[in-house]
Amino acid sequence: MSLLSKISLNRPDIALKTYIIVPKEKAESITEELVRKGFFEPLPPQEATKALEVVKKRYELAEKALGLFRELNSLVKKSAEIEVKELPWDTDSALEKLVTEFEELKKVVNSLLGEAERIKWRLEKLRALKTVALELSEKGLLDESILDYEGAYIVSKILYGDTREVEATIAKSLKTLLYRSIGGDKAVALALFERRFYEEIKPLIEKLHIPVRDLLGGKGDLSLFLIDETIKRTEVELYSVESKLEELLESKLYELALLKVLAETINSEVGVLGKVLSSKYMSVIVGWSPKSRINELEEVVRANSGYVVYKEDPEPPVDFNNLKPFKPFEIITEVMGLPSPSEWDPTPILTYLYLIFFSLMFSDIGYSIGLIIGARLVLPYFVDNKETLRKLVNIATYAGIAGCITGFLANNFFGSLLGSYIGLVVPRILPSIPRGLSDPIAMKSAVLGYITLTLILGYYVVLFAHVLGAWKNAVIKNKFGFIYEVLTILIAVFGPAAIQASIGLNTDIWGLSKFLGLRVVMYSTILLIILYAILRSVFDRPFGAILWLFDIIGILADILSFVRIAGIALGSGMLAEIFNGLILNVFSSLSSLSLLLGILVGALISTILHIVNLGFSSLSPFIHSLRLVIYEFSSKFYEGSGRRISPATTPLLRVKVGTIG
Repeated sequence: MSLLSKISLNRPDIALKTYIIVPKEKAESITEELVRKGFFEPLPPQEATKALEVVKKRYELAEKALGLFRELNSLVKKSAEIEVKELPWDTDSALEKLVTEFEELKKVVNSLLGEAERIKWRLEKLRALKTVALELSEKGLLDESILDYEGAYIVSKILYGDTREVEATIAKSLKTLLYRSIGGDKAVALALFERRFYEEIKPLIEKLHIPVRDLLGGKGDLSLFLIDETIKRTEVELYSVESKLEELLESKLYELALLKVLAETINSEVGVLGKVLSSKYMSVIVGWSPKSRINELEEVVRANSGYVVYKEDPEPPVDFNNLKPFKPFEIITEVMGLPSPSEWDPTPILTYLYLIFFSLMFSDIGYSIGLIIGARLVLPYFVDNKETLRKLVNIATYAGIAGCITGFLANNFFGSLLGSYIGLVVPRILPSIPRGLSDPIAMKSAVLGYITLTLILGYYVVLFAHVLGAWKNAVIKNKFGFIYEVLTILIAVFGPAAIQASIGLNTDIWGLSKFLGLRVVMYSTILLIILYAILRSVFDRPFGAILWLFDIIGILADILSFVRIAGIALGSGMLAEIFNGLILNVFSSLSSLSLLLGILVGALISTILHIVNLGFSSLSPFIHSLRLVIYEFSSKFYEGSGRRISPATTPLLRVKVGTIG
């Protein structure tokens, strides 16, 4: 992840579904160690069992698919190279569907194969019959009564089959009229049997017997022509069945290739786990591990003779993955919820904005120093959790430092009490309350200056929030969301110029009226608003017809909400100046009696009054800065629908038991 991402829109640390394969006797100790070190969250037993059942099911599905592929692929006669260009998004469902389809196909294929085998066997018998018929025909003895006859004393049969079986059978015959070897392992014979011995070996004879009349279909007198015609018809029948089988397989070549690819893809993910699940000596621990900690996890597992398999999950838990300076401000993001795996983590940007908003409301060096010290002294009494306390103290420290910077730019150090001396060195850049509240013109300038500053700041922050909203919708391919945000941005860009054109306020930030003219700006703004209203009303029915109005007004409301920065800053500054007036009056009165007494009492009263103002003034900037970053900024693009991984880092508790001495 780039440094730019780390300091702007960061990505959360996404957890991986982790399967740890270890010897059974080490499973418990390894789980304890990984949890203790904080980089593994084991699943509850029921969820772990369910997860392993899913793995087992996927493994069995992949193995079944590969078995189907091997079986059907062996029947494909033509070699072909199939390119699988794109895999389905849901590989499991796609493979399950293909397996079901090919199991049905396998039934059809097996039926065709069985039919082909029966035809081949019939064809072999026909050719064996032709061999016998040819020899008998040459001797003028071709007659069906010789080939297949059963009398009271003599039985004549043609036998065909395995050579050893045929030889063993004719050894018990009365006379072998003909014997021929066919193909080395098969033989055909014409033999005569005595009736009484025939009955004894009848099962074996029936196994090898060629039923002439049935084989020829019971058509006409026995002749070589009839045998040849039957052979031809049978060969055509065999060719037809084999062609049908070949065409059926060739029509499914792409699906067959996809079956193999999907099965191998799933097998590569769960193959090891699937085999381990049937092992008596290994155990599988299931849980979550952050991507940033997998190297540490693997080191521990390898040290214990284990192996790790990772799997990305569609809805994994996440954790923050921010640089150290931003970590305290993760507490702000947590208020809105953790980022989902597909979201940005806005913590870095929220940090910048929070500190800017806070420092503008708290632009006083003295109060900022008091905040840094007070946070360390006061917060421990109200916050018990050490981690939360540390984060809050760090936030107060960063906010205090930012307040010192803006206080320096505004020449405020307990208001003008010490701040007036800063002005001798550095000119005032930010607006601030005039000394003693005595100059109405300076007071008006400070108020208008601060309000203008906060409105300009609010305008750009709200515009930036909508730009991020448009970017987010473009990334997740939400077309309507993207169009709404783009129209909102355009309305926000043209709106200030339209306000200037209509009521005369100097609000044309981009100078559009100079380039386009007032009339074009007015009509463009009206057209954009109408277009937004139509789209909202049409595509977000029924409430879109009303909500568009709130959306448009909301742009202005969000910007005006930033005036609170000016109100809080000016209120705190005025109170500081009122207290400074009291302090100077007390100092003047007592100094006439004793300079030392005036200094001591003045310092005491100054400390008390400014501590009171510090208490009054410090809470509002915290609350309102939080509100601005949550509602006026983050709500435009951030959902916070993620779940946090919780690999609780816990120390081992050692307890001594037993009697002493």
